[in-house]
Amino acid sequence: MRNVYEKYIRLEFVTLGLAIVTGIIAIMQGYVIMMTGSLYFIAASLFCEGVLHTSTNNAQDGIKQLIKAGMVAILSTIMLFQL
Repeated sequence: MRNVYEKYIRLEFVTLGLAIVTGIIAIMQGYVIMMTGSLYFIAASLFCEGVLHTSTNNAQDGIKQLIKAGMVAILSTIMLFQL
């Protein structure tokens, strides 16, 4: 039987994997825009985790993760416009 939240779990792992790959490439090549993209992938992963926690019985943990995702996304956007 499939988990109801399986697509959120998969999306969380996919975005984490993309964050790792783009982060490593950005560090090796020195691309600041790819580093910012990696931070957006991390924010997306935190958002998925927050949705998972909120959908289950861990609403407090979910809200904390959603706030963290929002802060990372805002800081990434500020960094992007400072380039």
